[in-house]
Amino acid sequence: MPHATETLKFKFKWLNPQGQETGFLRKHGELRGDVLVLDKAELPVAGLAEVAVRDNRLGVTVLNQEGKPEGCGITVSGGATARTLKMHIDVARSSHWAQMHKATLEKQGEGHLYRDETCPRCQATLILSRLEKSPQLYCHFCDTLMSIGDPRAVPAGEGDLKLCDACGMFSKPRKFTIFYFYFLLVVYGWRQQITWRCPACMRGDAWKMLFGNLVFVLGVPVAIGQLIRAYSGDVIGGPFKGLDGANLKARKGDYAGAIAKYRSILEQVHHSAGIKYNIGMGLLKEQPNLAVESFEGALKDCSNYAPAYRALSHCYQTMGQQAKLVALKKAWDAADEDAKEA
Repeated sequence: MPHATETLKFKFKWLNPQGQETGFLRKHGELRGDVLVLDKAELPVAGLAEVAVRDNRLGVTVLNQEGKPEGCGITVSGGATARTLKMHIDVARSSHWAQMHKATLEKQGEGHLYRDETCPRCQATLILSRLEKSPQLYCHFCDTLMSIGDPRAVPAGEGDLKLCDACGMFSKPRKFTIFYFYFLLVVYGWRQQITWRCPACMRGDAWKMLFGNLVFVLGVPVAIGQLIRAYSGDVIGGPFKGLDGANLKARKGDYAGAIAKYRSILEQVHHSAGIKYNIGMGLLKEQPNLAVESFEGALKDCSNYAPAYRALSHCYQTMGQQAKLVALKKAWDAADEDAKEA
């Protein structure tokens, strides 16, 4: 398990704004306690506003002296993976933020309000002061929603579910490849894109890729492979079976059908802030009052589930429920600031 005082050495290459590696030789880097060293640059981890990872690429955002965000990206190799490096960074910076928050509360005479939990998956420290205890825990560092307490009560496959980058719904995003090959007389080439999304969101692009590659044939096997993965990506056999189908119905505007499927899942999984978030999003346009109830139910299942908090805040604001909005934001002050930093 990562520890904030560990030293982690690795090698890397800088990325330009287009995401391409620069230079031929790899540079030396290390995470030295609370400092990330990238060649000659030393970045205090507590000052990293955002850390993101995709495959072997790591992106970090820092705030300059003017308070404006500045980002840089690297490809990580030799000694550590990008995901391992991010995990160690998150452990260090979350621990630092928690200590600062606790000290602030104690200075204000409210030290008794301090509460935190350690993410079971990435070991980051999550600030939960002023938030009610709940059966689920959300980690904004590894973007995981988990049941806590008795490990035997954790639903199978729960840790793999999160919001899809494409449709924004609670689902099971997977890594897909969009690939096109072309050949024009003496000119040939290909275009490839790696994307993370739920299978339902990939189906349209997979069909386009198949028909787009039929002329030159070589890209067809890749397209067929992505089609198979897009249509076989449901959480088969587990308590979340049918989630992709429900999300697909919601995307097509069949909210009644989608909500019926979501509720059948909730009969198997008694606590799921993510499913209740999806229900709320489905009800939002036509039945906002019921959407509010669903978002409130999501926060009862997981008191620090940030997507539900943001949706509920928006609902309270647009519906003029200022008293509820003020109370919600007050409870979320610490956790919300922590999530913004991450």
